[in-house]
Amino acid sequence: MRRAVQRLAQDVRVALRGFRRAPVFVAAVLAILALGIGVSVAMFTTAATVLARRLPVADQDRLAVLWTYDAAGTELPPESTTLPELRASTRTMRAVAGVAHWGAAQQPYVDGDATRLLQQGVVTANYFEVLGARPSLGRLLRADDGAAGAAPVMVLSYGAWRARFAGSGAVLGRKLVDPYTHTAYTVVGVASPGLDYPVGTEAWIPIVEKGDLARLRVLAVARLAPGASLDAARGEYFAAMARQRPDWHLTGATAVPFEHAMLGDARPVLVALTAAIAMLLLIACVNVGTLFLVRALGRARELAVRRALGASYGGLVRQLVVESAVLAAAGGALGVACAEASIRLFVAAAPVRIPRLDEVRLHAGLLGVALGVTALAVLLFGVLPSLAAARLGLASPLRHDARAGSTSRRRSRVRNVLVASQVALALVLLAGAALVARSLGRLERLDLGFRAEHLAIVSYAPDATAYQSGDAWDAMGDRLETRVAALPGVTGVTPLLTRPFDGPSINVGLFEGEGQSVREVETSPATPWEVGGTGYFATLGIPVVRGRAFDAGDRKGAPFVVVVSASVARRLWPGQDPLGKRLRWAPSRLRSLPGLPPDFFDWRTVVGVVPDTHFRTLRETTGAVYFPWRQGGWPGTLLAVRTTLDAPALTAAMRRVLRDAGPGLTLWRVESADDVLAGPLAEPRMSAVLLGGFALAALALAAVGLFGVVASGVRERAREIGVRMALGATPARVRGDVLRGALGIVAAGAAAGLVAALAATRLLRALLFEVSPADPAALGAACGVLLAAAVVAALVPARAATRVDPARTLRAD
Repeated sequence: MRRAVQRLAQDVRVALRGFRRAPVFVAAVLAILALGIGVSVAMFTTAATVLARRLPVADQDRLAVLWTYDAAGTELPPESTTLPELRASTRTMRAVAGVAHWGAAQQPYVDGDATRLLQQGVVTANYFEVLGARPSLGRLLRADDGAAGAAPVMVLSYGAWRARFAGSGAVLGRKLVDPYTHTAYTVVGVASPGLDYPVGTEAWIPIVEKGDLARLRVLAVARLAPGASLDAARGEYFAAMARQRPDWHLTGATAVPFEHAMLGDARPVLVALTAAIAMLLLIACVNVGTLFLVRALGRARELAVRRALGASYGGLVRQLVVESAVLAAAGGALGVACAEASIRLFVAAAPVRIPRLDEVRLHAGLLGVALGVTALAVLLFGVLPSLAAARLGLASPLRHDARAGSTSRRRSRVRNVLVASQVALALVLLAGAALVARSLGRLERLDLGFRAEHLAIVSYAPDATAYQSGDAWDAMGDRLETRVAALPGVTGVTPLLTRPFDGPSINVGLFEGEGQSVREVETSPATPWEVGGTGYFATLGIPVVRGRAFDAGDRKGAPFVVVVSASVARRLWPGQDPLGKRLRWAPSRLRSLPGLPPDFFDWRTVVGVVPDTHFRTLRETTGAVYFPWRQGGWPGTLLAVRTTLDAPALTAAMRRVLRDAGPGLTLWRVESADDVLAGPLAEPRMSAVLLGGFALAALALAAVGLFGVVASGVRERAREIGVRMALGATPARVRGDVLRGALGIVAAGAAAGLVAALAATRLLRALLFEVSPADPAALGAACGVLLAAAVVAALVPARAATRVDPARTLRAD
């Protein structure tokens, strides 16, 4: 045993001495392994956590999310008050809960002297019981939390608890106050890691019977009964909702597995990145193989000499294994460090919509996989070529001299194929990165239909008790709008109902156009609606293409007016002039809602037409119906301000204005429109940055492989090149021949890579915007970058070939 340890230590020392004689080779192998394996393991860790790991719920395969829709395809989630009857009658669902259909929405809460912004989800009180979830701390919501008169409670997500409250157990019992209603929610628990449905939720509050949210529209989250299928639950759910709401004229229902509802948005990004990393890992392994193959061929003479001097074949095998094991250990250690850094970078750059990011971390099992892959790659590519060289007859390598060359055409072909395969894989990644970058460019240059530059979105929180009457609320809004408009540097101001890019499902209505048939009204899709002041369109930079904008005469007591977008006008009055036409809220859908004013369903005259905009969603234009706030009440707690002031100056000015405009007005946040735009751009930017980084890494690896092969070929052809130059070949001719050989390898790899890219880039379809997976500009750019890198990689050894000394070469033996 002691002798074996001593022999191993000696082999390690010999290996280290050998590495000192080949520092470039060692550095290249370690860098390739660290980059390829580290980044690959990081991405596979993330993908496995988000896509493959089981959710922290009981029997996730038995959970489903359901909603209904009408003939126009408009989603019409039922009110939460319909769920008790469904629970009583269903045979396919063992339990049913409800989730607010708009998902998670940012909400301020006053926590002592601080204001905390939390992505809030609103659910029925039995939500966690239906999921079968367990708390990480305290308790979750219970059914009795939704009873009339129950104390307001809140459950935090695990990620929010760690990030916003430092993971302290003292958070239990803390009071978080809603500044709008002054409701004090008591934090009663923390959910399990990875449970954040609706996606991005940081806090859940319950729907309370007879409370403000009692009639909230909800998606149904159901646990299927034993033996019940998803299709059967969908059919029963549709029948129950159609029976309860015949006035909605529902035509169908959608049911998706709970896992799909949670991961649907994140899956395309992570699948694409996982495929990219798999290719990067393959390139790294092939590159390591190429380096070891070149080194093995160069060591054939050394190994033959050692055998001729008495070294046994077994001793050579042991020495080669030790050398590869040392490189594997070092590469594995660097790979683990690179993986940890890559995970931190990814989590920091990822948009909040990707679920379960709080769970992403390296685990012992995946570290073992990293070390295993490292060892396998290095041992496979490090030992086998050298063993093949060592198995040659003792005289064969010793007979090879400078005149005979040191490698065969077959081995050259093997190296060329390896490099060509790296080029092909690199081109696939470059094509994907070019497509995503081109798509991002389209999004960033998109005509939004409104002007984002010099536009700020101001959010504030009012004291609801100070403005209990509608007149007091409207008077405050009038003062606020007037005082903000008078600020130096402000050229426009208007109240807003929704923030830009908040989505098409919030504040939507069903409208009836004058002259429409009952059938046309019933099949009309839901349309977003907005509320603004006289400066609404000028402040947002939305042009009025027909008619007029709102003016000071559009007040209470004056005839009701609206402005519609172009698509709404075309749908309601195809081929007709919309100006002077009338529309109203569709009475058949809303008569049952309580608290509507008597004139709510009165006809309103269209006085203007504006273009559709990307105000609600970045990727799609949406139509809208616009109402003047002075005919329907101050809309809420958002202002759009067009200003030349920077954010700090506007923030200070808004604090003064809010203090003077009325009691109980607190500034929440001032954002530039670019800051708001950064939200929907976060995911495409992340995809572009990550895919671009991986593509550049793959390009660098392929360039290194090409450089190594061309340089090796130049060394092996040194005598041939010397003879040619002695016979009169010019340096330009020699350099051209070397470059043509290198570009021939690149051309073969690029041809194969282009075919593969045309198939592989279809995986990116869900990530692209106005760009085809076969976009010629993106593919052409990828080929151009690859060609430029190949020329640079081959140029150095090509220039070295022209510096061959013919006399010295011909004297070599």
